[in-house]
Amino acid sequence: MAVGALCAVLVRRTLPAMSLAALVLGAVAVCLGQRRYELWPTAFRQSDEVMTYAPGDWPIDSGMLTASGEKLFWQDCFEADMTQDVTACMRDRGGTGYFSEYHPASHYWPLQLAETGILLALAALAVFAAFRVLRRLHG
Repeated sequence: MAVGALCAVLVRRTLPAMSLAALVLGAVAVCLGQRRYELWPTAFRQSDEVMTYAPGDWPIDSGMLTASGEKLFWQDCFEADMTQDVTACMRDRGGTGYFSEYHPASHYWPLQLAETGILLALAALAVFAAFRVLRRLHG
């Protein structure tokens, strides 16, 4: 609503203002959607066996660890040698154990609150900007 009001004050035409507001809101949604997992620290888990997740867990990244602790990611072996098993490829590169970075189900509400805070701050900024522009034009 605040972005729509700001666009209306700036553009002064209904259809272009609606289009601009939809474009801005779409861009914000895409940016937040791509970075949503970074709003809260992930949990790290390592094991000697392949990781399983509980219902509601959100896997972010996984792979294998070397003896020195270096992370080897599964994506690196998907493109390597298609005749070889992915696990065998990881073991050839020095993988000794499995790791996983994920958001457990308990991170759901903190992630939601962080994203809501960002959206509320952007809405407050849009309202402030709309009032400033309105005051400058009609003050």
